[in-house]
Amino acid sequence: MSDGHELLLHGLPYRTSDGTQFIIEVAAPYNQIESVLRGLLLTFALGLPLIVALAIGGGYLLMRGALRPVDQIRQRAARITSRNLSERLPVVHTGDELERLAIDLNRMIERLEESFHQINRFSADASHELRTPLTVLQGELEAIAQKGQGLPADVRDTIGSALEETHRLAKIVESLLAISRLEAGEALVQPVRLDFAELARTTADQMKLLAEEKRISLTSDGSEPVEVEADPSRLKQVVVNLLDNAIKYTPEGGSVSISVTRRDDHAILEVADSGLGISADDLPHVFERFYRADKARSRQMGGTGLGLSIVRSICQAHGGRVTVNSAEGRGSLFRVQLPASTNNRSQSRND
Repeated sequence: MSDGHELLLHGLPYRTSDGTQFIIEVAAPYNQIESVLRGLLLTFALGLPLIVALAIGGGYLLMRGALRPVDQIRQRAARITSRNLSERLPVVHTGDELERLAIDLNRMIERLEESFHQINRFSADASHELRTPLTVLQGELEAIAQKGQGLPADVRDTIGSALEETHRLAKIVESLLAISRLEAGEALVQPVRLDFAELARTTADQMKLLAEEKRISLTSDGSEPVEVEADPSRLKQVVVNLLDNAIKYTPEGGSVSISVTRRDDHAILEVADSGLGISADDLPHVFERFYRADKARSRQMGGTGLGLSIVRSICQAHGGRVTVNSAEGRGSLFRVQLPASTNNRSQSRND
């Protein structure tokens, strides 16, 4: 153009009916077309990332919405243990495989619950039925041992060995019955408020004679009262089992300590010893029934492999837990955590 602007020109040949030929040309300023193209390019450059971001965000929200039932099932499944098998997974009525999966999993949990009930009933019934004949057998052996002074020495030794094994078997039966009742929720009386620190101190004092026989130093710490709501007899059984276990596996001249403190809303019982310790391979299994880290030594010391299992069952029945930190040759630390009394917390704050 005369003003220096470029034109975009398009020509098209055209022939009339009488044979005359024309060329039709259409032109437009190039700067206007370029401006439109630049606007489209800018819009595309700015809009494409936004569209992609919206697509990703929308896809993520849709995915979260679709997977939310799966996450709910996962969370509920993670909370189900052998003590609350009565709970069931949420069923989302979508009519698809997810609904059928939840239903099948609930049926599996129901079968597991029934199996656990049958095992517990069998353990409780078997233990209960064995108590009477064991008591009779134990009494008869004791009577023979008392009146059998004229028997040969080897016969008296046999009777003594049989009586010792009968005592051990009776202890196993009592322990199995206690565990079965605890897991069934039948072994706890109405909980009462008590001073956990005082109970631990008095129990430790009662067991000092056992420690002195092995020249083991038994110390207790915890002068401040720590109140919990629990079954006193069962809680004392926890302290006795842990102290007995610590004294049993601590060599002569060692030390055992027990303390009860309050941390936040929990009462913490700690029993530490300078004993043999537990290997890393055995550590995850120490609370299992009949598990012994050192089977030969445990049998020699009269262990049944049920003491720590009873401790765990009692703690779980009281809404608490028990853990252990140990290393082979470096002793062990057993820690019991129980919910502290709420009134005790208020009193501590006011003080």
